[in-house]
Amino acid sequence: MSKTPAHPDEVKKLLLEKIKTLENVCDELNIDGGIKDRLSKLKERLESPFVITVFGEVNAGKSSFLNALLGIPDLCKTDVDICTDRITVIKYSEKPYRKELDNLTEEVGVNNPLLKGFTIVDTPGINSVLEHHTYITEKFLPSSDVILVVLPALNPHTKQIWEWIERISKDFGKKLVFILQQKDLLSPEGLEKIVRRTEQYARDRGITTPHVFPVSALWELKGKSDVSGFEPLRTFLNTHYTGETQLLVKYETARDELIKLYSDCLRRIEELKERAENLKKRLEETLKLLKKRRQTAEEYKHLLLQSVENKVTRLADRVSEKLESVPIWDITIRRKRFEKFLEELKEEITEELKEFVEGTLIPKLELFESGVLKPALEEAIKRVEEFRKFYRQLGKKGESPLRGEEVVQLIERGIDEINAPGGERAVAVIGGSLLAGALIALLSGSLLVDITGGLISAIGISLGSLYILGKKRKLEREMRKLFEEKLGKRLKKEITSLVEDRLNKTIGVMIEHLQDRIKLLEGEMDRLERARQWLLREMASLKRLELSSGKKQ
Repeated sequence: MSKTPAHPDEVKKLLLEKIKTLENVCDELNIDGGIKDRLSKLKERLESPFVITVFGEVNAGKSSFLNALLGIPDLCKTDVDICTDRITVIKYSEKPYRKELDNLTEEVGVNNPLLKGFTIVDTPGINSVLEHHTYITEKFLPSSDVILVVLPALNPHTKQIWEWIERISKDFGKKLVFILQQKDLLSPEGLEKIVRRTEQYARDRGITTPHVFPVSALWELKGKSDVSGFEPLRTFLNTHYTGETQLLVKYETARDELIKLYSDCLRRIEELKERAENLKKRLEETLKLLKKRRQTAEEYKHLLLQSVENKVTRLADRVSEKLESVPIWDITIRRKRFEKFLEELKEEITEELKEFVEGTLIPKLELFESGVLKPALEEAIKRVEEFRKFYRQLGKKGESPLRGEEVVQLIERGIDEINAPGGERAVAVIGGSLLAGALIALLSGSLLVDITGGLISAIGISLGSLYILGKKRKLEREMRKLFEEKLGKRLKKEITSLVEDRLNKTIGVMIEHLQDRIKLLEGEMDRLERARQWLLREMASLKRLELSSGKKQ
């Protein structure tokens, strides 16, 4: 078991290091929830371990009392002028300063080494204290180690100040110490009576063991320490409030509070880890869904191509029948009639293919997109946005991951950059049609005309001689071959290319994006776990800390 170094300064240094460690973790992981503010206040208490709050009437000689108590004759005569009608927080500073904390409080720095171990809270007159009672009792009294009430020895009977003491005695009575200032103005007998009466005033207000110290700041500042009354007061304060033993007790309390803050931070890290793990599961489930949809799309593409193949076969059958009805002299002699026949055939095939696309392929694709592809993409975009918010919550700096809407734009931009082979711009956006609109652009423009035109031209050139010679079997085979190569293969090639392009730039883009997010999330989960292990080690060393007061964790 490790032991705390005996000297309080080393204990303080160790605690400040532990505070810095926790601050760094909170900054790194963007954890707050009040932890950072509590750490700041704890550090402030360690830097100025003892807080002495002083109350008193304006004519009670409070300023002279503070000068004498701290041995700083010019405490209230510095260039920052701390003797004001506001609450003044006095701290040590190499360079004197003065700053406003709020409309009731100011802070001043005084260059005197005697202030290194203390923070003095100097309050104005009792009227101001009563006016701002709630503010003072909530902001200053809880953090005070001792509350000195400075009363004029000649007249400590003021009703207002004793009414205020009665209001705070229940919560802060043990911290109250009564100072009868200017005892040099009374005889020993008179002073004794005033001390007894002050003690009774305190007991009447619930303070069972009142501590009353008559002092003379005038005598103390003149070097008459043996009669000024300040030595018994300093001894009492050192023993009960501000000595080395009390300092270690304060550090022990600070240690216990710091352990609670470590525990709070660890709890927040556990919550973040749990959220990260749940988010990772959802990302993986969505990724699995997208891959399944991608596979389903591939299978659907093959069914689509089979549908195209069946349509081409039926067209070939009909064209064969029509060719057989064409008189041979139209082919050999009346060429214009044959050319007109071929032109009409091209228009008929083109129109029928358009009807096939619009009446069969498009509805099937739209149903597939609305029921299969788009829900998966929308789910993935939600996960991307969920990850982005979590990523930002962790306080990640630098370039942030894409937002959900930016992923949509990325997909839309990728699709929109693709032109249909026939020259028409592909119509395909995340909110509209991913496949069907692009298929319309592909087959409703010049591409379909080019395909059917090439087919009819090949029929006119290649089949004339076979028809004249009457080689019907070979004619039939040649017809099938032309339809397969000039129409079927071309259509299937263009449709395959179109569908795969769209899938790559929608489902494919999103799959890659989710995979990247999962990797980033795994990195954050590792970072959270490393921080958790680090804090556990630091907290364990705090719990092993032994203070000379004898208490252990």
